[in-house]
Amino acid sequence: MEKLALMMSDIDSVAIVLRAVKQGECVPLPDGRVITAKDDIPRSHKIAIFDIAVNEPVLRYGEAIGYATKPITIGEWVHVHNLDAEKIM
Repeated sequence: MEKLALMMSDIDSVAIVLRAVKQGECVPLPDGRVITAKDDIPRSHKIAIFDIAVNEPVLRYGEAIGYATKPITIGEWVHVHNLDAEKIM
């Protein structure tokens, strides 16, 4: 199965897709799980690998990169439309 996502930490709530992913496409994760993309996700962008509640930190590479501005479900594209990175700074 093609490697489609990169995770650097067991605590990450997102993975980075290694190529553009289409809505409905299956995305195998390094931990063996397979999730379905709920959105078209551009190459090198984030896909939620766990549900993330409003105001919960979004974790990438083991670090908080911002907070969810609305509920994010597994398979959704995580970007400026649902992530506030300004709270971290």
